[in-house]
Amino acid sequence: MDLELQQLSVQMTEVLLRNSASSVASKIRAVKARKQDSDTIAELEEVVNELIADKNELTRIAQSFEQELVSQRISQSDIEYVTGNLVPILSVLLERAASDRGESETAVAQLMDIVRPILSVETVTILQLFGFNFKKAIGEPLTDLIARAIAARGLTGSSQLEEIQALSLRREIAIFDVMNDPEAFERYKTFLG
Repeated sequence: MDLELQQLSVQMTEVLLRNSASSVASKIRAVKARKQDSDTIAELEEVVNELIADKNELTRIAQSFEQELVSQRISQSDIEYVTGNLVPILSVLLERAASDRGESETAVAQLMDIVRPILSVETVTILQLFGFNFKKAIGEPLTDLIARAIAARGLTGSSQLEEIQALSLRREIAIFDVMNDPEAFERYKTFLG
């Protein structure tokens, strides 16, 4: 369970324990036992106000639960959009990968025959009804994978930068060598114009 859902559960439990039937009944018995009408009315009003405040707190917690669960759920129109657009894109990507590796189109067709039912509206909806969280199971790892790929590209970029710096240093050394050779230096000056 997510940390936010756990915190909401703890808050809800606290409110429910604070206002259990036996807790409220014992407060009322204690107030009645004092037999002072004005104090009894004031204390009963306080109990009622506490119950109203706790009811409002429970409403807020229920709305937070609903928002958290809705944020994890993919809407029907989103499911239809993803399944309708992902399968063709995946098919094209697999065909290109297969042709790059010299594989047959039959292998791609067989793989797509397996993938299509998995990425159908019905399957995604059923899995969600069973509590499968696509955003957490697919979205978060995919985000991490892409972030690592970008970071790896950045490392490649820094190694390319090091290579450029090394080539620049070699060029400077070559220029110094040319400057030490008078004939080569004259040719270099002519070359530069």
